Amino acid sequence: MSVFIALFLISIGLLVGNEYGHLGMEKVTTNKTIAIQTVKKGSNLLLYKQLGTNSKEKVYVYRTPDTAKAKKPDNTKADINVTNKVKQGNFDSSHIKQETTRWEYKNGFYSFLFNLSNNDHEFVKQTNTFEIGSDWMVLSTSQASKLDKMLKDKDVQAKMKSEGADYVKSIVAQEMKANPSMSETQRAEVVKQAQAEYQASAVKKLVGNMK
Repeated sequence: MSVFIALFLISIGLLVGNEYGHLGMEKVTTNKTIAIQTVKKGSNLLLYKQLGTNSKEKVYVYRTPDTAKAKKPDNTKADINVTNKVKQGNFDSSHIKQETTRWEYKNGFYSFLFNLSNNDHEFVKQTNTFEIGSDWMVLSTSQASKLDKMLKDKDVQAKMKSEGADYVKSIVAQEMKANPSMSETQRAEVVKQAQAEYQASAVKKLVGNMK
């Protein structure tokens, strides 16, 4: 009987050690890079939602190629052990570098021994580093909502249409002067690029005028 009691106490001790001290486990960190897309077509936006009253914690909202047409966009985990960073620059593509640490069993023996604990791959922490182009804007969801309303205003639309046409016209004239033999295909590319440049500049100006 004493042997069974001893074994029982040892098994309890092992379970407690696994539950509270992660006995038989080790921290494993994985890294992956995830391509991201803007949430709002026509503007390169990375959105975030502030959590709590101190506004220090943020959940970032974005899309990936796989969720480009999904009803709901992706978002970072709302967890105190999740750290989000944003870097802007001349990156080849916009993406997230995600570093995730989890508890995993050291080998099959420990996995078998504590299989009832159901704590394999337990989340420890995560760091999300967003690397986006300098032409992107980082806005809160409330700012994005205000921007959306501003872009739907008829006066704003009329002004952007007029200013945009003038901007494109001036850029095309400059390029034609520099390259008089420009083909229709080249001209169309210049127009497309100029329109995108004006759109980005106009949206940034609207954001700067927000109160």
